[in-house]
Amino acid sequence: MPDFVFELGVEEVPVSDIRSIEEQLREKFQQRLAERRVKLGGIETTATNKRFMVHISGMAARAEDVEEEVVGPSREIAYDEKDNPTLALNKFMTAHNVQKADLKEVETKKGLYIAIQKKTAGESTAVLLEDIIPQVLGELNFSKAMVWNESRVPFIRPIKNILALFNHERIPFVYAGIESSNTIHGHHLLSDDMIEINSFKDYIEQLNKNFVLVKEDERKEKILAEIKDIEEDLDAVVRLDEEILEYYVYNNEYPVVFTGTFDKKYLDLPHEIISTFMIQEKKLQPITDKKSKLMNAFLGVSNIPDENQHVARGNERVIQATFEDAKFFWDSDRHIDFRALRDSLKNILFQRDLGTYFEKTERLVRTVEFLSQETGHTKLFPDLKEAALFCKNDLVTQMVREFPSLQGIMGGLYLKESGAKQDVWKTVYGHYLPRGFSSEICEHRGAGLLSLADKVDNLACFMSKGIKTTGSKDPYGIRRDANAIVKLIIDLELDFDLGNLIRFTAELLGSPAVKSSSGDRVSGLEIQLREFLRGRIESIFKDFLNLRGDLTAAIAEKDIFNVHKMYLRGQAVSTMMGTESSQHLIILHKRLKNILKELPPYRLSEDLLQETEEKILFEIFKESKAKIEELILADQYIEACSDISEMKPVIDRFFDHVLIMAKDERVKENRVALLQHIDELLSKVANFSLLKE
Repeated sequence: MPDFVFELGVEEVPVSDIRSIEEQLREKFQQRLAERRVKLGGIETTATNKRFMVHISGMAARAEDVEEEVVGPSREIAYDEKDNPTLALNKFMTAHNVQKADLKEVETKKGLYIAIQKKTAGESTAVLLEDIIPQVLGELNFSKAMVWNESRVPFIRPIKNILALFNHERIPFVYAGIESSNTIHGHHLLSDDMIEINSFKDYIEQLNKNFVLVKEDERKEKILAEIKDIEEDLDAVVRLDEEILEYYVYNNEYPVVFTGTFDKKYLDLPHEIISTFMIQEKKLQPITDKKSKLMNAFLGVSNIPDENQHVARGNERVIQATFEDAKFFWDSDRHIDFRALRDSLKNILFQRDLGTYFEKTERLVRTVEFLSQETGHTKLFPDLKEAALFCKNDLVTQMVREFPSLQGIMGGLYLKESGAKQDVWKTVYGHYLPRGFSSEICEHRGAGLLSLADKVDNLACFMSKGIKTTGSKDPYGIRRDANAIVKLIIDLELDFDLGNLIRFTAELLGSPAVKSSSGDRVSGLEIQLREFLRGRIESIFKDFLNLRGDLTAAIAEKDIFNVHKMYLRGQAVSTMMGTESSQHLIILHKRLKNILKELPPYRLSEDLLQETEEKILFEIFKESKAKIEELILADQYIEACSDISEMKPVIDRFFDHVLIMAKDERVKENRVALLQHIDELLSKVANFSLLKE
């Protein structure tokens, strides 16, 4: 069957955007082709910072035919009294190019109507692609877009070429002023000429000849193999994290690993300065010995072979100069009273219209006090208070002014040098962690609490000024901070109501409160923060923790915002899904919700129990309730559900033999109250009625 080969050649795209664009291309091509009824075999995508490729194999040459019933005029209107076609019927036949013999009569809700069975042939896939490709490109979302030519079509970076082949033939179209072709660029440094492409096989072979490894896995394997060789040669260890590896894979079409060295005297600098500068500023990787001690060596990945070591020597010169500056800053900053720098924060704006960093630290002191009480960590408050006061002081140091990626880390190190308690300097040192949900874990509890306070304050400040995320755009890191908040709560097992912290933060900013429909006074900022964070939690549970959408909805609580409990309940119910016990609970809870829908809460009285089955259910429930609630309080949700499931035969007999909606109003309300108690107990784990069986 025919296949489709597509390549979008662009100027260098930031690595942080590549995966998103690649995934969007895959999803949007699948969606558009499905809408047009084009069958396909498999779809694969791959990307570098200069090209995005889509290959679809086993595509049908034409879209599927459509056969549909088209209903025309009613039988009464279609024929006159002599059973001859009326003007209405003739017009219907002419419009659809059919004869009288093609007509049939169908029974509808409105009576007997005239209809035809119409078959529409599927369009050519090649023709459909002329329309689909520009649509897909126009629907792509970017963190930032730019306009670069007279077409005025915004895109993440200027488009250089568009390859589009179906069944070896070019698909003709124009997008953003660029006409499709059957040619592509090879490696931007090692290949000069445009390359003609006639098939997917040709595409792969020609790029390999022109120093482009098309597939991410190939580039990744090459990088890791060469790093392993370096480890063996130097008897060393390279701890390559996923973020820097991803950068190497996507930023280099023909990756070649190189090594370099620097003067050993710079090893006297704190290892954080050396490592952070290399990784964050220069995308180089420090090398350690097998005892995890930093060596005076590094590696990097170049986009070209480095036989003459020009790339390595160039990086060595940059590092030499930078480390000399860093040594000067380190020595100079330590001669200043670090705590005294706090007054200088009065001259540094946090953000326009959002006050200074001095004011932010004032809020952080109050927030960590509230947070330490809410989470049961009041003993940590004295150290947290000191850390909150000085956590932003490093912003005015020479080191952080030169190397912003060292924020927090340098504050912690300077406090350590000044003799601060370990829990104080470690709290400051780690309070920028984590940076999103996929980031490293913040293992220090004090740092985690200060980080949580800092990030919630960030969200509240930005949202109070109307700053929001839109699509994939997040210039202020709002989505990243929200994801980090969820990660902190889960990783540190912080058992508290996030809603209380949201309310406190909104009040701290002076957000005006209004009376809600429930009678409480809430601010618009509080409502906005709650809605945004609930959305992030839902996305994280589905996208990062792989919980089903219906399960995420089932564990969400309307009034309580305990993320830690939601996570534990989600994990427990997810483990149970598909078991016989979970099916029983789903069926039971749906039945309960249907009966109790829109009914007010009633009081349960043992004296009003009449039938044997309801008395037995009441006794079983009364005996089991305390144990089940104890299991729920201990976060043993699977065990709690197992005990609830054991009541199923008794509940079934109750439903089979007891008339819930009894004529006696008091008896009816009492039976409803018994079911409400069971529903309440089950809902403490999850709303099982929302789960698909």
